[in-house]
Amino acid sequence: MIRLSPSEQPVWDAFFVSVTTQLIQQAGDRGPEYIAERAAEIADEMLLERRERYVERRNAPADWVGPA
Repeated sequence: MIRLSPSEQPVWDAFFVSVTTQLIQQAGDRGPEYIAERAAEIADEMLLERRERYVERRNAPADWVGPA
């Protein structure tokens, strides 16, 4: 798991619950350990990508216009 800032924790929690719910529906027969670990991996990947995009936007030239 990645270390979260206080502002990132609620986002991670909400996404984790959403992903867990979807995994239970799709792979409910896999067991709780698999579902929890897979949901955490997916949520971590999402936050890492979010951080990378934030850094890219922050380091971009002021006149650059791109997706938010």
